[in-house]
Amino acid sequence: MARSKRVEKEDKKKYYCRKCMDYKTDIHFYKATDFFLDSNGFMSICKECIEDIYNSFFVTEGTMEKTILRMCKILNIRYDESAIESTKRHMQTYEERGTELGNIFGIYKSKLGAQQSTQIGSRNTDEDLTYVEPSLKVIESIPIKEIPDIEYYEDTWGKSDKFTIDDYEYLETEFSRWKRTTKCDTQPEIVLVREICHIQNEIRKARIEGTSYSNLVKQLQEVMKNSALTPALQNAVDSNKFADSFGVWIKDIENKTPAEWWKDQTKYKDMDGIEEDRKDILRSIRNFIVGSRDFNTVELEAIGMSEEIEEGE
Repeated sequence: MARSKRVEKEDKKKYYCRKCMDYKTDIHFYKATDFFLDSNGFMSICKECIEDIYNSFFVTEGTMEKTILRMCKILNIRYDESAIESTKRHMQTYEERGTELGNIFGIYKSKLGAQQSTQIGSRNTDEDLTYVEPSLKVIESIPIKEIPDIEYYEDTWGKSDKFTIDDYEYLETEFSRWKRTTKCDTQPEIVLVREICHIQNEIRKARIEGTSYSNLVKQLQEVMKNSALTPALQNAVDSNKFADSFGVWIKDIENKTPAEWWKDQTKYKDMDGIEEDRKDILRSIRNFIVGSRDFNTVELEAIGMSEEIEEGE
């Protein structure tokens, strides 16, 4: 029985890839979208070659959207904005987890197929997904390639053959995040925060490559500790800042507003002029609490308003 299964596996049907010109089993091919030409049900270019084409195009196109649009044209696959957005969310989730993405165009194709299946209410469909020229509005919405300032990157973060544009952009993004949440004005602070960004970038690359990064995490913790940027140290700093602010506030009160223990109580009595309006304040507070207006004539006379009321009558 085991031998028959092995023979069956070895004799499994293979398909031809017109890019690498090799014969491979069906697991190496995506499902076809152009059933008129790919009548065997599979695309005529294998997954590995499609990934190589994507990486090659991305170098010149610069953005995922333009790269996928170019591939859709040559592979005769529909370009869909909703599938693009779904692919970007998928990529972001994987990057946050530190999981390797794999074939990005394959992710896009699966999102495209899933959306089409949802729209027509079935997952077993031969819905036509061949290329249709996008509208001018869609074309204009595709982000263009931004030319990176290599001189600035190298001057700021150092020149190295190991640094890619992706590394430089990650370093810039992380540094801006640190600056938004952390005091980073003096040269020592800037140097330490940039060192933290470098270690974070190494951890990011280690996660993508699937290698160990425990030592890098220890380095990151040590640098953050020396920079007083750990959560515990930051909480302590904030607490001290509050205490300092409260102390300054009390000092200002004592220096700029006479305190009650001063000897000359007559001179410094009622510095804010509250006593003059004391009865009006008390009456207003009582009216607010009981929820009704108080026209007690005794109190009105006591504050010298009875004559005004009589004149009004």
